[in-house]
Amino acid sequence: MQKIIKTSLLLPIFVLSICFSATNSLAATQKLPTSVQNALSKNKISSKQLAVSVRPLDGGKLSLNWQADKKVLPASTEKIITTLAALETLGPNWRWKTEYLSQNTLEKGTLEGPLYIRGGGDPTYVIENLWRDLSALKTKGLKKINGDIVIDRSYFLTDKSSVSFGSDIQRPYMKEADAALLNYQAVTFDIEPDLENGIARITTTPALKGLSAPATVKLTNTPKQCIAWRQALDLNLDNEWKPTFKGGFPQSCPPKKLSYIINDPQKYWEALLTPLFQEVGITWKGQVIEGKVPENANSLYTAYSEDLVHISRLTNKYSNNVLARHIYLTLGLKANGASEAADYVMARSALQTWLTQQVKVKPGKVFVDNGSGLSRDSYVTARAMNQIIAYGWRSPRMPEWVATFPVSATDGTMRKRKVAPGNAYIKTGLLNGVKSAAGVIQAKSGRRYAFFGVVEGQRATSTDAPLDAVIQWVYLRG
Repeated sequence: MQKIIKTSLLLPIFVLSICFSATNSLAATQKLPTSVQNALSKNKISSKQLAVSVRPLDGGKLSLNWQADKKVLPASTEKIITTLAALETLGPNWRWKTEYLSQNTLEKGTLEGPLYIRGGGDPTYVIENLWRDLSALKTKGLKKINGDIVIDRSYFLTDKSSVSFGSDIQRPYMKEADAALLNYQAVTFDIEPDLENGIARITTTPALKGLSAPATVKLTNTPKQCIAWRQALDLNLDNEWKPTFKGGFPQSCPPKKLSYIINDPQKYWEALLTPLFQEVGITWKGQVIEGKVPENANSLYTAYSEDLVHISRLTNKYSNNVLARHIYLTLGLKANGASEAADYVMARSALQTWLTQQVKVKPGKVFVDNGSGLSRDSYVTARAMNQIIAYGWRSPRMPEWVATFPVSATDGTMRKRKVAPGNAYIKTGLLNGVKSAAGVIQAKSGRRYAFFGVVEGQRATSTDAPLDAVIQWVYLRG
């Protein structure tokens, strides 16, 4: 009798064990929705190239896990991890600062010796900010500087090799983090076609001393559909201070912007400071060099960036790699008490601690290389990404964080994608051979769902259709 009772008591446990095992097996082999299968088939993409996870956030019944534990490249969806960690760790009101300092006091409006500019990691410090700050120094009585301008960028320790990514090294999205970054170190051409005269007129900004750029470029008849217009222009940067165009601008194109990076940060600072000093009425004799602010230097003026929420919005809405890298390094800087220059090793350690202790993501499921996603060393699993999104949904920083995502058919990198219009908050990602998407979808039922999907390999970047099919399936069926 006792043996029968023991067997009876064990039977429910045995049945539950079978059910649990079957459920796990079902989740691992869950069939893709027909609409997603059709989108893959139509575009000649194998289902083995897709990894996707859908998870309810507020009691919904829909879920999907397809290759959800496979390590995949996140591309720029990595930015939502970086920004969530920063909003929680640094706080939404975090601001970077740029300091102007000197060892000497002003004597009748003249500063003898160098003026120090210490970069605090502001990734959005641009020409308008520099003009404002120089004007503030003029208001404080500065009329003349007899000495060099010393740029201190020692808060960040980075290496250009960390973003070497093919032939686009002088494109602005490739710019490495720089604690004293100025105007993205970029030159921008505004190109406007003049069909009547067979040319495109070029306006170059900013006005850098020593920069000589063409005022026009010829119009061409090809390509007909304004495809590969950058390649058609064929920008020659053998001398980046005297850029030329080997090709022409397709007459089928509307006005366009084309930007490139000046490689030498000191020369860029000098070329921009020189005309701005003249404009605000400060006389300067010297050059721009790199160095550290001495301990006995006194502050003349301090400028602050916009808050982290604003900069996270620019980072995610428009997939800005430079901003993401600055945010990531700042995580490392704060975790280390700003006792030494931040590098990516420090940032990775800080993020991994947050992922493990706060989000409870198991080690080996997520690796964030440089915070931007412009890397082939980063990896995630679809299930782990949705775990992070679900955590973010419960976070006190959820309103600020989700508001930084592009909205389908509305803004940012989702502006032209008409899927689930206005109801999908989706960060997109794109690398050669990789297309990804991650975020929160509000279904027609009103239920919300976490979503991550990625297509890798041949033809992966040829279409948005498979990932959009998942988003639309959640929107209609969730």
